[in-house]
Amino acid sequence: MKLKIRTMALLELGAWISKRFENPRPSKRTAQHWCVSGAVPAKKIGNKWFVDTDAEQLETGNDLVDQVLRAS
Repeated sequence: MKLKIRTMALLELGAWISKRFENPRPSKRTAQHWCVSGAVPAKKIGNKWFVDTDAEQLETGNDLVDQVLRAS
């Protein structure tokens, strides 16, 4: 039996916003809402949100396809 180990490259939410968006950038509160709703793959550690950049790269933008890919 092979174990599937997935690494996570976590980037603090503020740094992710700066790296991912040009002006106008979304507010940090808006990005936090995306994290809570699951629109952005993220984890909350303590009081800070961190975006899983590896998982974000695997997303296609199509919700159905993304669900299938996450399940496999």
